Amino acid sequence: MNHNVSAIPARRKLPRLKEIIAVNDVMLSVAALVLATLVVYFPTFSNEFQTHWDDQWVAINAYTENGLNAQNLWAILTDFYKGQYAPLNQLSYTVLYSLFGYDPFWFHLAGFVLHTCNVLLTFFLVRSFLNKSGSFKQVSVSRISFITAVIMAVHPLLVESVAWISASKILIYSFFYLIGLHFYLKYVASSKTIYYLLATLFFILSFGGKEQAVTFPVCLLLIDYAINRNLKSRKVWLEKLPLFFMALVMGYITLLSQSADQAGLLSGARHYPFYQNVIFASYSATEYVVKCLIPVKLSYLYVFPNAIGEEVPVRFWIYPLLLLILLFAFWDFWKKKWVFFGIMFFLVHISMVLHIIPMSRFAMIADRYAYMASIGIFFLIAYFADKAMDIIKYRNLAMVLACIYTLSIGIYAHQRTTVWHNSDTLKKELKELLEKKENYSNNPTR
Repeated sequence: MNHNVSAIPARRKLPRLKEIIAVNDVMLSVAALVLATLVVYFPTFSNEFQTHWDDQWVAINAYTENGLNAQNLWAILTDFYKGQYAPLNQLSYTVLYSLFGYDPFWFHLAGFVLHTCNVLLTFFLVRSFLNKSGSFKQVSVSRISFITAVIMAVHPLLVESVAWISASKILIYSFFYLIGLHFYLKYVASSKTIYYLLATLFFILSFGGKEQAVTFPVCLLLIDYAINRNLKSRKVWLEKLPLFFMALVMGYITLLSQSADQAGLLSGARHYPFYQNVIFASYSATEYVVKCLIPVKLSYLYVFPNAIGEEVPVRFWIYPLLLLILLFAFWDFWKKKWVFFGIMFFLVHISMVLHIIPMSRFAMIADRYAYMASIGIFFLIAYFADKAMDIIKYRNLAMVLACIYTLSIGIYAHQRTTVWHNSDTLKKELKELLEKKENYSNNPTR
């Protein structure tokens, strides 16, 4: 009898022990992610403003200097400033200037904090929807969420968004967007209207950072797919209708803001013909995926290959054909649930900058545009790394390769933060790249 009494508390303590281990695992992961982000990005704290690359008008302007008063706040919320509408981004500059003046340290610190928060939000988001999907063991949930987040923390493709003050709108939109996704998952789990309203609120705040937030309701459907909600359910679609309507309004506001600067679809400005936009979109999507997987030869400027009215160089025609071949040749692979999820997460979030709809863009691609979209590719890397680690004879090799890959991209990212030190170091990189191309063209046999 005494034996049975003593055994009952022991069995009850076991779940409690598992909870403690799980909490410790999460805390260690969070600490590692923060440390990794800090190691890569601490050089940005000594970076300056890019006074010859947009900071001189995006961050340093009258809206920033006029302070936190009713008239200026109204102007920030209602004005289209040089073809842009990003009131929350501008408000962040105004707050920072009001507190610290034009001290670049605080602007860069704010960017670092936002990026770190986005890394952690991504870590918890992946854990959450993988757990809700019921498709993974807990060890796989921990591995996939951590690997996804650590790649995001140290990937050089994301350096531009963090190290360039003018790109802070990317960080702000992503921050509110990810919080909105968390509240949506809470809504799905509890059916409480308050969480739906909070998800909607953060959708609106995300748009206040950058127009790419209009993809939010489509992303919610993708989350529904991941967590096995019934996509044929009328309720699932009805709850998205207000958000799709808001996205259309936000898209129209974006086009209006660009037309105010004589650019974009609603302006009278000349555009590339549609067939060329399809070619550019195919090339851009391919380049973004490649740079997510193998980030080499990154630059702050990737120009269009031809001016409006000129023909696209022949080599660019291969990209639409290449994508079609890959689509049909590997169709059985793409339609696997988690492969489909990762690819679609990438495509949904990169779609707004692929030039299918003429937008105010002077660069063909830009590292910063892949910030949110890259999570889908990082998730796939983590997913397949986890699968390799599940195979005992490949586990050690997979872990070594994962460490080498992460260390390599982290070193490159750390180096790229110094490229963004100021406008001189930034332009120096492009000058050296152009000189290499010129030397190669003059000496093709080298």
